[in-house]
Amino acid sequence: MEVFKIILYLFNLLLLIHSLYFGILGILPFLLKEKKIKKVENTKHKFRIIIAARNEEMVLKPLIKSIQKQKYDKNLYDIYVIPNNCIDNTKKVALEMNCQILEPNFSPKTKGEVLNFAFNEFKNDDSFDTYIIMDADNIIEPNFIKEINDKLNEGYKIVQGFRDTKNLYYNCITGSYAIFFYLQSLFLYGSRSRIGKSSTIIGTGYAVLKKFIDTKNYRASTVTEDIELTCFAALNNEKVGYARNAIFYDEQVTNFNVSMKQRKRWIQGSMQVWKKNYKKLLKQIKEKKSIQLIDQFFILTLPINQALCFLCLVLSYIFIIPYYYILFGIILGYIGEVLFSVFLIVYFKKNLIKILPAIMFFPIFHISWIPIYVYSVFNSKNVWEEIKHKSSIEIEDIIGE
Repeated sequence: MEVFKIILYLFNLLLLIHSLYFGILGILPFLLKEKKIKKVENTKHKFRIIIAARNEEMVLKPLIKSIQKQKYDKNLYDIYVIPNNCIDNTKKVALEMNCQILEPNFSPKTKGEVLNFAFNEFKNDDSFDTYIIMDADNIIEPNFIKEINDKLNEGYKIVQGFRDTKNLYYNCITGSYAIFFYLQSLFLYGSRSRIGKSSTIIGTGYAVLKKFIDTKNYRASTVTEDIELTCFAALNNEKVGYARNAIFYDEQVTNFNVSMKQRKRWIQGSMQVWKKNYKKLLKQIKEKKSIQLIDQFFILTLPINQALCFLCLVLSYIFIIPYYYILFGIILGYIGEVLFSVFLIVYFKKNLIKILPAIMFFPIFHISWIPIYVYSVFNSKNVWEEIKHKSSIEIEDIIGE
C-alpha cells in the first residue's frame, strides 16, 4: 500500500507540473511588459469570406448585414455562402443578400469537408489573397475586417479574432460558455499574444492567407478543423496572431444536453488531432526545441491531463486524503470559481447583475467537462451533428449603433 501511495504522489506531481505550465504561462505575461509587434507591410488585403451554412436561414441575414457594414473598402472583400445538406431557405436568403453561392456536388459530413471543398475550388483563383472563415450564426463588429488586416500586416499568415457571445444573457448555459471563452481569451490567447507567441484558432472568426493554404496543401481530416489547423501551423513554424479588437459574436447552445454533445465533439476532435500528430510533434520538438511546438503538445494533451487528474483525485480521496477534506475542497473550489467568474465579467465589461445566474452555475458547467474528458480520451470517434441556431440578433442590438 505504501508503494502505491508513493507512486500516486509522484503521478500527481507530474500532472501538477502540466497544470502549472498553463497557470504560469497564463499569468506571467501580464507581469511582463507587453511585446509590441511592428507592422512589416502596409497591405490592403483582399478577402474572401467563406460561410459554411446548413439550415441557417434564421441567422444568416444578420451576419451578412454585419459584413456589408464593415469599415473596409467594399471592393476588397466578397462573401461566399456554401449551403450544404439544406432543407430550408438558406440559399434563397444568401441570394437575396447578394452573396455568391458555392454548392458542393456531394453531401459534406463536417465543416472541414466544406472548407476543403472551397479551398479546392478557389485554388487557381487569384482575385483575392486571404480567406476569412465565419459561421452562419456569427455577427461581426464594423471594424472586424480592418483589425484582421492590421494584424496580418504584422507578418502573420493566420489571425484569430476575439470571440464574444451573441446570446450572452439568455440563460445559465450561454452565460457559462461566455465565461469559459473569456477565460481562454485572457489566459490562453491573450497571454501568449502579449509575449509574441502563437495564439490558437477557435472554430470561427479567423483569417488565413490563401498562399499558406495552397502552398502547404492544408486540408482538414477531423471534426475539429480549427484545432487541426492550429497544430498544422505549429508543425509548419507559423504563428497564429490574435486580433483582440477584431470582435465577433457567436451563438451558444441553450440546452445542457446539446451542450454536452457539442463539447464532446470538440474534445473528441482534439483527441483525433492528437492521435494524428503526436509523433510529428514529438519528433519536431526533439529536433527544433520550439516553444510553439511544446505549447501545442501541452494544449493537445490537456484532455488527457484532465482525465488523469480526475482519476488521481478519486484515488487520492480513497487512499490518501481524509474524507472530511472532500466537502471542504468542493466548497472552496465553488467559491473560487464564482469569484474568478466575477473578475472575468468585470474585466470584459459585461453586465454583472444580468449574468449573475450564469456565474453561480459556472462551477457546475466547468466540472461537467470532466466526464467529457474521460469519455473522449478512450473514444475519439465522432460524427458531426447539426446544431440548430435561432438567435437572429443584429450587431446593432449588441453594440448599440
